[in-house]
Amino acid sequence: MKGILIKSIGGFFFVADQEKNIYQCRIRGKIREKIYPGDYVEIDKKNKILEDFYSRKNLLKRPKVANVDQVVIMHSLKNPDFKPALLDRFLLLVESSGFEPLIVINKIDQAAVSFKEKFGEYQDAGYELHFISVKENKNLDRLFKKLNNKINVLTGPSGAGKSSFLNKVIEDADLKTAAVSKKLKKGVHTTRMVELLSLPNKGWVADTPGFSSMSKLNLEIEPDNLSWYFPEIAEYNNQCKFNRCTHLHEPQCVVQQKVEAGEISARRYQSYQQLYNELKEKERKY
Repeated sequence: MKGILIKSIGGFFFVADQEKNIYQCRIRGKIREKIYPGDYVEIDKKNKILEDFYSRKNLLKRPKVANVDQVVIMHSLKNPDFKPALLDRFLLLVESSGFEPLIVINKIDQAAVSFKEKFGEYQDAGYELHFISVKENKNLDRLFKKLNNKINVLTGPSGAGKSSFLNKVIEDADLKTAAVSKKLKKGVHTTRMVELLSLPNKGWVADTPGFSSMSKLNLEIEPDNLSWYFPEIAEYNNQCKFNRCTHLHEPQCVVQQKVEAGEISARRYQSYQQLYNELKEKERKY
């Protein structure tokens, strides 16, 4: 029988069938080090043995989750305050790993009426955004539909409301919430088992530890390829005078012209500059 691996613990592998019935299995052979939550596997239903696994379409490296359809990046407007440079880093991490990002902004119940204005630069760049309040159940249904029939990974900074959201949409989730983050105050997170949680529809979601900082990006990309991960800049990559223009100092750079004309967000461009310099410095060290 074919199923999906949702977690492994203590030598046991938990596999769900199409109806989300869970089977606690032992494993055959040496594949235990090769499979991760999200992998589609073949089990001997009668003897509860996991025998083999199918080819996967992708593998998220941190945490290790297979066959990911989209990564949901959740940030909050307040407590902690929204930091656009931090969201830029999450987007870069997700997109450079080959995954589709979905931006979710929580705690809109604490926002001013004009709060959406600060997110126009992301919408202009082509990103899909959802504005929600977990506390007041605002706009959750629309977001929930985007998670249906997909393997989702939920990530974002500490205190953004990820666990509160999962506790709201998943019955008996009982996940620890922001009290831990308040106590620790920094982006310290405990390593924990990766598990696919069953959504009440046909979807799955994997929660990830929260981070208050991503100041040290461990990215396997070259500085000169960074512009391809900023959609509003990538649009003009082949229109500059010089091939492989860095968009930082070259004359007749179309991207710099667009920034000066207000057609590309100056704030996003500054973020691009900062990230480029960080990647360049890392390149010099190696």
